[in-house]
Amino acid sequence: MGEVVVSPKSLKEFTTEVLIKVGMPAEDAALVADTLVMADVRGVSSHGIVRLPFYVNKMKLGGTKIRPKIQVVKEGPSSALVDGGHGMGQVVASFAMNLAIKKAKETGVSLVGVKASEHFGAAAYYASMAARQDMIGIAWSNGPPVMAPWGGRAAAIGNQPLAIVAPTKGEPMALDMAMSVVAGGKVRLAAKTGQKIPKDWIVNKHGRASEDPSDLPEGALLPLGYKGYGLAVMGEVLSSVLTGAGILSEVCSWLFNPTKATNTGHVMAAINIAHYIPVDDFKARMEQMRNELVNCPKAEGVDRIYVPGEIENEREAVRSKGFAVSEAVFGDLQKLAAEYDVKIGFVID
Repeated sequence: MGEVVVSPKSLKEFTTEVLIKVGMPAEDAALVADTLVMADVRGVSSHGIVRLPFYVNKMKLGGTKIRPKIQVVKEGPSSALVDGGHGMGQVVASFAMNLAIKKAKETGVSLVGVKASEHFGAAAYYASMAARQDMIGIAWSNGPPVMAPWGGRAAAIGNQPLAIVAPTKGEPMALDMAMSVVAGGKVRLAAKTGQKIPKDWIVNKHGRASEDPSDLPEGALLPLGYKGYGLAVMGEVLSSVLTGAGILSEVCSWLFNPTKATNTGHVMAAINIAHYIPVDDFKARMEQMRNELVNCPKAEGVDRIYVPGEIENEREAVRSKGFAVSEAVFGDLQKLAAEYDVKIGFVID
């Protein structure tokens, strides 16, 4: 299967225009477009532009509100509970993180819970918002049951993506991970491009290991060991039990139930570094920590040791000039272009 090379800037403009024609406010459309293209630029294509057709379809069918009423329903000096009005998760999560950052500037640490949201894409996008303000950002979300519990053979819990991002003298140090062996988006991307997957990624509907990504809808992702499962459970506690969002089976699949609100929950936290030590001292200590880790004696066959986010940062430096999408993904974008009369001007010859 062939590939098409695209310009990130032009693809972002195309995506924004499509979302505006769907009915989103221009500011919200630009935000969602930025989250999708940034995921691709950083090499996390499972959370990138491949998802645009699904988001558009869900808005068209009413499962996601195009112009939601986002409200702060409960608030304290360093806490808040946000009702997302079943709007796009990217818009709701950004609102919540901006609120967390605002509160952390005053109180040092803040935690904002979210209910009635939708799928929010790559978690690191929101944690990075805090890092750009010289804070440590944390973003955690629940989701529909797509992962088996440790010892189980059927989907019972979301894979609960977690991101923690801290500023440094250069690019932020960013952890962004799901609690499954692999994010569900990677499995769906493999299905889209006709690829097989490793046997330890999913089980089929019979609970048996499978290399066929099309088995996922009726099967389940596998957890990242018992520790990944344990973290997923605690992610459910913070993002849904605490916030009043849907718990486990109460969360609908955003992919397979496009007419229904998912009632996804998130939690956003911001830690104001300056309330602990001077920011410059923190960044110097981050550099000290990084240097000790990457200069550790390497195992046989290992050329380099990385810290979290370093691989994605280096991909971004290269892919910001252009990146490839599969013909299948490009075909979906062509359909959107035709449906909404938006010019395709993002292909690099």
